[in-house]
Amino acid sequence: MAGGDHALAMETYLWNSRVAAAGIVDVGHLEIAIRNAYDRELSRRFPDWSITAQSPLFRLEQGVQRARARQHRRNEASLARIADAKRGLSSAPTHAEVVAALTFGFWSNLTVAERTPTIWNPMLHRAFPKGTARARVHDLVARVVKFRNRLAHNEPVFSTRTGLEDRLTEVQELFKLIDPDAYAYVGDHSMLDAAIASCPIPGLTSASGLR
Repeated sequence: MAGGDHALAMETYLWNSRVAAAGIVDVGHLEIAIRNAYDRELSRRFPDWSITAQSPLFRLEQGVQRARARQHRRNEASLARIADAKRGLSSAPTHAEVVAALTFGFWSNLTVAERTPTIWNPMLHRAFPKGTARARVHDLVARVVKFRNRLAHNEPVFSTRTGLEDRLTEVQELFKLIDPDAYAYVGDHSMLDAAIASCPIPGLTSASGLR
C-alpha cells in the first residue's frame, strides 16, 4: 500500500487504528440499539426472560421434528450464553444487567432461519419497519458483527478501495432499520468522517462515515 515507504506505512497503520477506534464506537451504539429493540419486543411476551429459570422463551419449538431439533440446539446455546453473561454479576442480577452483558453474537443468533416461527414471526419482526425481511436483517447483523470484530482486533479496515465503504453502508442500513433517530444522533456525533478523511494515502478508500 505504501510502495515500500516505511514511514508512510507506519502512518497508514496509525490511520487504520484511528478509523477502527472511531468505527467501534459507532458500531457499539448500533449494538445497543439492537439489543434494546430486541429486548423490548421479547419482553412484551416474556418479561424478565433473561433471569427466569429455564426461560420459557428458549423452550419455544415449532414445526416438524427436524425443525424442532434445530430450534432446541439453538435454545440450549442461548441459555448457555445467558449463563455466561451472568458470571461476574451479582448472585441475583437484574434483567437489565444480564441484557447489557450479553454479546452481539447472542442477538445475532435470534434471527437465524430456524427461529422464524418461534422468535422472528411472533416477536422480533416488530422491531423493524413493516415488510422487513428476516433474512436481510440476519445477514446485516452477521456482517456487522464480523466487521466489529475486525475493528476490535485492529485489522485493516479496507480489503479493497470500496471495502470500508461497503461495510459502513451495511452499518448505516441496519441502523436506519432498527432506530432512525438513534442513527441520526450517532451520525451527528461520530468521529468517523474525520478519521477516514485523514488517510495518508490518496484514493486508498472511497468511504465516508455515517452521514
